[in-house]
Amino acid sequence: MKRIKCVCAICLVALMALLCFCTVNLKAAWHYSLVVSESIEIPIEVKVMPWEGMDELPNDIMGEDHEKLIETILSGTYTEANGNVTEIGLNNPNSYINTEIKNRTDGNAWFTSDTLGSMDFWESSDIAKYFDTETTGLEFVIWFPEDQPNVHYLFTTSVDLGESNNPNFPIGEDIYPIYRTKLEQNAEGEWEATETKTGYADSAYYDNPITGSWLVKYPSFDPTTWEEGKLGTSTENAVYSYVGQEVTCYNDTATDATYYKLTVSANANVTVSSQNTSAQLTVYNSAGTEVATRGGAQGTNSVTFRGQNGQTYYIKVTGGESITFTIS
Repeated sequence: MKRIKCVCAICLVALMALLCFCTVNLKAAWHYSLVVSESIEIPIEVKVMPWEGMDELPNDIMGEDHEKLIETILSGTYTEANGNVTEIGLNNPNSYINTEIKNRTDGNAWFTSDTLGSMDFWESSDIAKYFDTETTGLEFVIWFPEDQPNVHYLFTTSVDLGESNNPNFPIGEDIYPIYRTKLEQNAEGEWEATETKTGYADSAYYDNPITGSWLVKYPSFDPTTWEEGKLGTSTENAVYSYVGQEVTCYNDTATDATYYKLTVSANANVTVSSQNTSAQLTVYNSAGTEVATRGGAQGTNSVTFRGQNGQTYYIKVTGGESITFTIS
């Protein structure tokens, strides 16, 4: 009996070593348990990165789960109050999204469009219903270029674009960050996400089917202007911001910084503050000099300064990888 136990112990040690070796080489998340009795149980769950660049998507803010939104666009369903299930995603031929895309690409000339967005005037009620609370803080646009029938581009952003006829970003101003996820049909005809990149695009009014953007003006962005890249790495390419905005800043590391530009429209006090106590907020004038503060020192998580009408200021945000702050 002792010999059997000894052999089992040796086998167990060898198995543990093998699992450690495999975990490092597979670069996967392993969850396992070992039960030693008459037999050995090893339930193993392996999680791999399903597409390139998925780790660029932020999902740590309530209502802003980009991955969940992508999953819904691909294969989502919606259960009605009566129990009926509505197919939403691309991977069902008769789904809501496929029907909307078909209506736009096969319709009459005056109805043709190559985009479907969350800000669509005619589809807003359905879109609000089909996409749950995990994604309600996001805006999206699906772009399906005519010359790429097996490719769609899904653009997602948590930036507050504004209300009807009242965009938060001047038309033509860069909106950042906007994440572009490439959706492709594989050899089996299934749609899958293959690549996500971070970039920015021009603010624009959404091109509603039937009315275009001349009658119903909902703030959006032009997907054809999207460019890959990071903004806010310096004052030269600072991210546009405005008084009244709540912003979530994403830095690669806690020591990195992102710069925002703010043009003040009145002589008034402006406060930049964050609930994140590790946040370091610093405000500079257009000459690059720190401005005088009121009731809060530069480099802390709350800074108040006297803004001058028409002047542009720069806000440096550092001290964390994810920092939500407000400008008031």
